Amino acid sequence: MSESHGFRLSAGDRAPVCMGLTAKGTLYASEAQSGRAVVMILTQTLATPGLIPLLAAFSERAAELSAHEADVAALIGEDVNSVFEFDLSHPGRVTLVGSLNDFFERAGYDGATPELLVLDRNQRVVARITSGDAASMVASTMTAVTALPSEIAGDAWTPAPVLILPNLIDPALCQELIEMHENGPCSESPSLALDQFGQPVSKIDHSLKKRRDFLLERDHPMSVRIGDIMQRRCIPEIKRAFQADVSHTDRYNIACYPGDGGHFRRHRDNRPELISFRKFALSINLTPSAGGYKGGFLRLPEYNSHHYRLATGAGVIFSVALLHEITPVLSGNRYVLITHFHDEEGEVRWRAMRQTLAAAPRDAAVPAV
Repeated sequence: MSESHGFRLSAGDRAPVCMGLTAKGTLYASEAQSGRAVVMILTQTLATPGLIPLLAAFSERAAELSAHEADVAALIGEDVNSVFEFDLSHPGRVTLVGSLNDFFERAGYDGATPELLVLDRNQRVVARITSGDAASMVASTMTAVTALPSEIAGDAWTPAPVLILPNLIDPALCQELIEMHENGPCSESPSLALDQFGQPVSKIDHSLKKRRDFLLERDHPMSVRIGDIMQRRCIPEIKRAFQADVSHTDRYNIACYPGDGGHFRRHRDNRPELISFRKFALSINLTPSAGGYKGGFLRLPEYNSHHYRLATGAGVIFSVALLHEITPVLSGNRYVLITHFHDEEGEVRWRAMRQTLAAAPRDAAVPAV
């Protein structure tokens, strides 16, 4: 999807490609920055009020940021010669990069006052800080950087090919979706099977799955709203990670695995044949960290016995051909938003599936995701 001019980046979005020359005469590029987090100070001009104190404050914290594998760069709209002269008279530990007007436009930055973008090691926005004095902006930045997900590096013997994306949706939207589930018409989640005549039927089978679903059809306002977010934040990541082109999602499902043993035994999401058009599964954790739930882990047992448990608003994407399961929830309710991605060919088959199910016997139903 092409970047629209004037679009304002927010947490969860991928930052546009960035390239410029530093005050030291070296190239600064997103590709080189990837793999390390970065705090970007955005300023249209070097004379912007508050810029010098901000640069000084970040220079003082540069070593602390580096300990968290984060760099600091000031992206400046003025030409490189002006940036070079400024660097001579204001030495510090912030990398100064000139001629970034095009980046500003694609990031939705108007240049009135300095703003901060905090990007993770995958160059996705973690926080956007738009106001405050130097001390408060640096404090907010440190809070965002220290909260970045991290784990101790170790040998990986049989990792599963999954993509985990933090901050796909914000906590407020997570809570809104949970409330929709709690207040809306929900139903026991059926499993899709074929009867003795080869016709699709759905049935409740708690030995396989115990879950309550709130299905959002594609034309539902919330589905449209979520779809715009997934288009921006998931489809490009699937292309980057798996070199696969997807363009459509199935319906969205706000699902709840209840605290009295909600689960989904080992299965693949592209069986039976009727739903084989699916390419990738997406599951976003909606449950707030406070309270939360116990159990209810995602596992991919063909690879290892690891338990995947995501932060609120984070999502996991993996091929529908991979065997996976949700272990029993021991307490609390596990709320998730789930759907599947497919390509243009799959969209033709998706529409054919809907027609097949519409013509099926009355006890048949469109399969829940």
